[in-house]
Amino acid sequence: MNSRLQEIRERQKLRRQLLAQQLGAESADSIGAVLNSKDEQKEIEETREICRVSLDTMASVTRRKCQVDGEDPEDIVEQRDEMEPQQPDVNGPYEEVYKDSSTFLKGTQSLNPHNDYCQHFVDTGYRPQNFIRDVGLADRFEEYPKLRELIRLKDELIASTNTPPMYLQADLDAFDLRDLKCKFDVILLEPPLEEYYRESGIIASERFWTWDDIMKLEIEEISDLRSFVFLWCGSGEGLDLGRMCLRKWGFRRCEDICWIKTNKNNPGKTKTLDPKAVFQRTKEHCLMGIKGTVRRSTDGDFIHANVDIDLIITEEPEIGNIEKPVEIFHIIEHFCLGRRRLHLFGRDSTIRPGWLTVGPTLTNSNFNAEAYEEFFLLSPLSGCTEDIERLRPKSPPPKLKTERGGGAQRGGRGGATAVRGDRGRERNRPNFRGDRGGFRGRGGPHRGFPPR
Repeated sequence: MNSRLQEIRERQKLRRQLLAQQLGAESADSIGAVLNSKDEQKEIEETREICRVSLDTMASVTRRKCQVDGEDPEDIVEQRDEMEPQQPDVNGPYEEVYKDSSTFLKGTQSLNPHNDYCQHFVDTGYRPQNFIRDVGLADRFEEYPKLRELIRLKDELIASTNTPPMYLQADLDAFDLRDLKCKFDVILLEPPLEEYYRESGIIASERFWTWDDIMKLEIEEISDLRSFVFLWCGSGEGLDLGRMCLRKWGFRRCEDICWIKTNKNNPGKTKTLDPKAVFQRTKEHCLMGIKGTVRRSTDGDFIHANVDIDLIITEEPEIGNIEKPVEIFHIIEHFCLGRRRLHLFGRDSTIRPGWLTVGPTLTNSNFNAEAYEEFFLLSPLSGCTEDIERLRPKSPPPKLKTERGGGAQRGGRGGATAVRGDRGRERNRPNFRGDRGGFRGRGGPHRGFPPR
C-alpha cells in the first residue's frame, strides 16, 4: 500500500513539474498564480476544503460502522489511502477542461493550456501580431541602450545633412524621368496597384498601375552606378512581377521588407477579402534591389548595414487609405548614406526633407533641377561621425587567400616552396608531368621508373 501511494505521489509531482515548465512558471508551486486569478484561486481552495471535509466525514462514519460490524481497521486505512489520490491534493494541480479561449486564448479541449493566438483570432478577430510588444519607433530600443544611442545620433546627422524637401507634380505615365537631370542613390516606388483597391473595395481616386506599366519606367536611366531601389509590391502577384521589374532595371533583389498590419483599433473588422487570396492577407512586401558592387565590410562610407530589421509592424490604415508606414523612410535613411533620394508616386502627405517627391496627385511643385544639383556639389554623402562608427554594427573584413588555408606553403612532393592550391591547378592541366610518374596523358609511354 505504501509503495503504491508513493508511486502515485511521485507521478503527480512529475506532472506538476512538466506543467510548470510548459506554462513558464518558476516552480510547481506557482502554477496557480499563472493559471488562475485570486478569485478563482479562492474558489478552488473552497472546493478543495469541502472535498477534504467530506472525505474525512465519510472515513469516520465508515470506521464507526466497521467497528460495529467487527471489521479490521487496517482495511479501512488502506481503502482511504486508495481513495485519496482520486481527490484533489492540497498542493496538486487543479484540473479543469477549458472549452473556449476566454482564459488562455485557446479553443481546444487540452488539459495542457497554451497561448493559441490563431484560435483567439477566430474567436475575437484580434490578429496574432497585435500581441507583439515594443514595435513602435519610440520604445523599440528601450532594452538596448547602445542601439538607441546609435539611432539618435544617426537621426541627428540625417536631419543636419538633409536637403530641403522638393516635390514635382507630374504624370509618370508620360513624364521623362531623365528630365530630373540627376543620378539617384535611393529610389522608392509606391505604385497605386489594383490590388490595394481590390482589397479595400473602394473606387480608385487615381488610375491604378499594372505591372506592365511599372516595368516601362526607365529607372535604370536615373539610378547611379551603385544605388538601391525599394519597390512596394503588395502581397500577391507583385512578389514575382516585382522581381522581374528589378531585373529589367538592372537591379538584383537583396532584401524583402515585410509590413505586418495590426488591427488593435478595429478587431474583427477586416477589409474586403481579395477574391484571389486563399488566406486573409495582413501584410505587404517591399522588395529591395541593389545595383553595382556594394560590400558591407568595405563600403562603410555608403551603407550602414544591420542597423534596422526587415520587419515593420504598425496599425492597418482605415478603409480607403493606401498610405504606407513612415518607418520605411527611417529604414532607408539609416541604411544608405547617399543623400540623393527619390520617391516616385508620392503624395502631399509623404513630402519630407531629404527627398525629391514626384507623383501625379501632388497639388504643387517647387522642383528646380539646377538648384537641386547644387546641394550635392561638395559631397552626395551624409558622412559619418566617430561615435556612429563606434556604435554601428560592422561586418568582419574579408579574409585573404592565405588565411583561408589555400595559400599556405607546404613541403612534401612539391618541395618546400610549392603551394597547395597552385599544385592542384597544375594537376588539372592535360600535359602535367608529375615528379614521380612523368606520364603525359593516358596513352603515353611510362617513363617514370626504369624496368626491373
